[in-house]
Parts: sequence; structure tokens; C-alpha cells
Amino acid sequence: MSVPVDPRSKEDGFEHHDADVNVLLMIGFGLLAALALSLAGVGLLVSYYESKPEAMVTPFERETVIPPQPRLENNPFLNAQQVMRDGEEQLRHYAWVDRAAGIARIPLRRAQDLLLERGWPAPAEPGDQQNVRLQQAKQRAEPR
Repeated sequence: MSVPVDPRSKEDGFEHHDADVNVLLMIGFGLLAALALSLAGVGLLVSYYESKPEAMVTPFERETVIPPQPRLENNPFLNAQQVMRDGEEQLRHYAWVDRAAGIARIPLRRAQDLLLERGWPAPAEPGDQQNVRLQQAKQRAEPR
């Protein structure tokens, strides 16, 4: 399939029906004008927001607020190891839970041996709800 060629274009060796230069120039200048307008608009917005004074900072906004426990973990693997070490420490050593009430924490093996020796303690009397733990602790401490 052949395309008809203008005889004048064939003689001159180039196509005379190219794109219209005036139209191309108008499109180019229109794009430049749109670009210049958008840059001017952005410049005006930036200068407006820079000239606008910032809001006053209140004392509440100045202080650093640390959220309550539990917080997000930075390194869960390290935190898990620390929790495991703390748990092992509690299971293997003596410590006071409530010194005033006479409640102490003893190592797990020792507690198991005492339970084998003395048996499971009887439940505390339900009369005074505040001293139930103290009564239970006293019952456990009494040798049989």
C-alpha cells in the first residue's frame, strides 16, 4: 500500500506539509506560561506560610511524655532474655515479698521440699478478708 506523495515535495526532496511551526510555538509558550504561573503560586504559598507566626508552645507540649508500661520493645530478643534471667533469679533466691506482713519468697526447690515435708496448708478462715494472706503465711510457717 503506497501513500500518495505531493509532486512538489518529491521535486524538492523534503515534505512541505510538516507540523505548523506557529502552533508548536504557541503550545511551547503556553507550557512555559503554565510553568511560570505554577512556580509563582508555589512561591506565594511558601512565603505566606513562612510569614505566618508559629503557634505558642505550651508547657504541656514542651515536656516529654513517656507512655505507661508496657511499652513497645526495641529489641524483643534481648528483652525476652532479660525477662528469663529475672524469672530464674526469682525462682532460685530468697527475698521479701512483704516484710511487714512476714511474707517471703523462697527458692522453688526449697518450697517443693517443704510441701513434701509438711503437706498442703489448710485454707484460711473466711472471717477477715484483709488478713487472709497473712493467715495463710502463718499457717505455712508453723511446723507440723
